[in-house]
Amino acid sequence: MRKLLLAALAALLTAGSAGAIINGEPDGNRHPYVAAIGFIDAATGKPGKFCTGTLISPTVIVTAGHCTKPSVAAFVWFDEQFDSRKPPAAIGMPVTHPDFKADMTLPNTGDLGVVLLNRPIVMATYGALPKAGYLEDLGRKRGRELGVSIVGYGAQSLDPFIPPGMRMLGKARIQNLNSSFVRDYGLKVSGVNGSGRSGSCLGDSGGPILHDDSNVVVAVHSFGDVDTCEGANYAYRTDSASARAFLGRFVPLP
Repeated sequence: MRKLLLAALAALLTAGSAGAIINGEPDGNRHPYVAAIGFIDAATGKPGKFCTGTLISPTVIVTAGHCTKPSVAAFVWFDEQFDSRKPPAAIGMPVTHPDFKADMTLPNTGDLGVVLLNRPIVMATYGALPKAGYLEDLGRKRGRELGVSIVGYGAQSLDPFIPPGMRMLGKARIQNLNSSFVRDYGLKVSGVNGSGRSGSCLGDSGGPILHDDSNVVVAVHSFGDVDTCEGANYAYRTDSASARAFLGRFVPLP
């Protein structure tokens, strides 16, 4: 069964030599705990979503709920350059936040999930979860922008299309924590828009929004403002009461 699923995944997800965060740069080994994830669709048994996630313990990856929800299994790679022809580092079981809404009703989309791995992945450093209200403690104020790093394996361009493949790193800013679209559950992250900043795209879903240059995952990428991947991006916070209640089922919380 594993060989059949892996073969199907390879057929769908064969990657080119480039791809990921728009206006980013190759991540190298700066975030080895950020993973490429190929999901198997629960309804069809065939390859489904391709997403990004963060290893927060030897056996737990945090990612987006819209990646885990329609899925029955996940294949995980930690290589700088994703190659579906290479055996995965681990196979996992997806679990989705109970508040997940497929129609992505704002502000509480519940767009959070985990992948529980079948074997431990030992690393020197893992992604870290924030304490409760982490972003508020940094100073929540309308209009104040906080620096973040975004990491992902997604497409770098839609026209022409450059498929997912390389783990990339970009710099952005948190633009809003207060609007009715994100209040208490999400955040708005700056996009490209000619600013020289980076933005997320297809395949970056579930990837970490890291506070500055730290390993603290303050949110996971959820969706973009526009289809061209150049607008602002929205992410689901990991420091909210809702997120912590879910994540606390799988890992100790700070």
